[in-house]
Amino acid sequence: MTRQTLTLGRLFDIRVGVHVSWLAVYAFMSIALARGLTMLPAGEAYAFGAACALVLFASVVAHEFAHALVARRFGVRTSAITLFLFGGVATLEKEPSSPKADALVALAGPALSSALAVAAFALLFAVDRFVPGRFGTALGYLGTYVVLANAVLAVFNVIPAYPMDGGRVLRALLWRRWHDRDAATNAAARVGIVFAVLLVAAGVFLLAGSHDLVYGWYVILGAFLLRQGMSQERATRAHAPTYDAEAGAPA
Repeated sequence: MTRQTLTLGRLFDIRVGVHVSWLAVYAFMSIALARGLTMLPAGEAYAFGAACALVLFASVVAHEFAHALVARRFGVRTSAITLFLFGGVATLEKEPSSPKADALVALAGPALSSALAVAAFALLFAVDRFVPGRFGTALGYLGTYVVLANAVLAVFNVIPAYPMDGGRVLRALLWRRWHDRDAATNAAARVGIVFAVLLVAAGVFLLAGSHDLVYGWYVILGAFLLRQGMSQERATRAHAPTYDAEAGAPA
């Protein structure tokens, strides 16, 4: 790992780490969540907000491990999973060897995020019934956020815009049809570029109209996806292929 990445440990023989940019996002999320917990004293609210943010990013790590473990079933090892500014990334040592493997690896992350959203939704009913008082209300807030975060993580990532998971599924479908992985990757990357441009434009429009800085995230995320798509179009065979999860997708 680089100097900007802190290693947290290993799980399933995969290094797990955080990039320094993630620390700023974690602080922002903790404060934003704490401000929504008005039913708790300030100290408890910020402690609970920090815990909520950790659960959110744990969901991102779980999303990336889903990619990694399914990839392992197809003989593709994952060297590391890293949290960074835009979410998480699983660094695969090589590309999946077939369109089927490519699609299944890509779909594994959104599938797990969907399962986590359903599980958290089920737990909300248990909390509402068995945990009364303000602590139950706070747990309900946490559960609701986990449901929304994982649902957004699943839905946003299946958009067919490379390098997101949906874009990789599109690449797999085109690869199967054309029998040419590079051509399929370039086509999926171009779709990703169009989506990224639209996301930036939407962010600028909403930001100008509302003056709400939260819409700046659309611009930042769109710019990141635009850079990734253009880079992939220039080099269809990356040295270290990755599977991304944009945890900061607007909920």
